[in-house]
Amino acid sequence: MTATAAWQGYSLAERDRRWAKVRANAAKAELDCVFVPLCVDGRNLHLSLEQAYGNRSDGRYLTQMENASVVLPTDGREPIVINDRGRPNAWVASPRAAEGDSRGSWGPAMAEALLELGMERARIGVTGLGRGKVTHGRALAGSISHEAYAYVLARLPNATFVPADDVVGFARYVKSDEEIACLRRGAEIATAGIERMIEVARPGVPEAELYASVMERMLELGSEYYPVALYSSPLGEPSLRYEDPPPLERMLQRGYLLTHETAAVWGGIIAQELQPILLGRLPEQWKPVVELQTELYWAGLERMLPGHPFHELIDFVNAFGEQRGLKSLILMHGRGYGDDGPLLTPQDKRAEHFRDVPFEVGNCFVWKPIAYSADERIQHSWGGCIVITERGGEPLVRRAPGVVSVL
Repeated sequence: MTATAAWQGYSLAERDRRWAKVRANAAKAELDCVFVPLCVDGRNLHLSLEQAYGNRSDGRYLTQMENASVVLPTDGREPIVINDRGRPNAWVASPRAAEGDSRGSWGPAMAEALLELGMERARIGVTGLGRGKVTHGRALAGSISHEAYAYVLARLPNATFVPADDVVGFARYVKSDEEIACLRRGAEIATAGIERMIEVARPGVPEAELYASVMERMLELGSEYYPVALYSSPLGEPSLRYEDPPPLERMLQRGYLLTHETAAVWGGIIAQELQPILLGRLPEQWKPVVELQTELYWAGLERMLPGHPFHELIDFVNAFGEQRGLKSLILMHGRGYGDDGPLLTPQDKRAEHFRDVPFEVGNCFVWKPIAYSADERIQHSWGGCIVITERGGEPLVRRAPGVVSVL
């Protein structure tokens, strides 16, 4: 890949598609409007990047603005959008300004928007109040700014406020051709970052130098800034994780295993690719685990058929390894403006809140199931971004599976 100009934005047709889908979902839920309140900026609270980015994701999805509150009437009227300084963009010509204190000024601006649209006694759907089925999977306690939201509740005492994360979430859950193209580009950039990592990773190289080189490559190709999550340790030992440059004194050593979540952002959509790198030869006892994970990866894609509920895939993956004297667990999450889809982890291996949801054409995920040895001392994961088609899951970028050995 060569360096490229920055992303040029989504079309107005894409904006209209998103607004229409959210309105349709709101109408089914008998809502008069969808309200996206001011959300916490997790980057100032030392949350993970996934949490921080996801906190503002509904506003960005509807406006293409980094920090925006939205009131979208169900009846087709134009939304009222509030941002920091009232600056417009191609999607929103006349946003309102919330000037001054980052919290204190937002409450009055949001309340006035709801009142102006006649929502004094309305049924108002609110996003960010808690975890949805397909979005905000990590925000168990919600992501909104309490102070600003409490002001709105006080100003509209006769309105009914109800959770609406799934109203916006299920619109985000199915991607358009424009969004899939952006995710594909992001996956290509992330793959280029991994290729740079393979080039640079050698014994004696400072981990900070490796990290900086990978980030430089992805930014050069046009990605938004999104730090690599880098894990490093001698093979078989607990690893250290960094989402900022590692300490300068840490050096790569022969026998180190590098695992990582290399993410690139194009069109606001976060792509992620994973490729373990070993500074040495893969031991024989690791090979059955790596082979199992590769087989599981492709077998799982075949079961991601539209209309089939998630529990079929979850149970298949979690039982796959036992049939071969090993172990396996599902690891999968949605892709988009954060987690647009399920958050399926070994810690929540049954995912009860999501088991009934079916796959749909246009869903996008990071698919990276985990294989373990019988004693769980060896574990391996590999994968990246996929899209659901009529034929099942398909990778957006084709890469060789398994562990790359750098000798």
